[in-house]
Amino acid sequence: MNYSWYTKSKDTNTADYIHQILAFGTLSDIRLLKKTVGDKKLRNIFVENPRKIYSAQLLNFIKNIVLGIHASIDEKKYLKYAPRNIG
Repeated sequence: MNYSWYTKSKDTNTADYIHQILAFGTLSDIRLLKKTVGDKKLRNIFVENPRKIYSAQLLNFIKNIVLGIHASIDEKKYLKYAPRNIG
């Protein structure tokens, strides 16, 4: 389970690693991540450290089904095709 192409580090507590697994991992990888990190910490890292790597469909699946986050989030911070805030 190595989805971080830019580092050999496998620190499962980093936001980059978590987002890589959520976006590109298999369901087995995501289950293992949830077991390793814990649901609450995983949700906190996802919400507090957004990454612009998700399609709209994938973000909806990860947010609502995998993580069970029903609160509103700023989707522009997650969607890879949303314009970047440059100001």
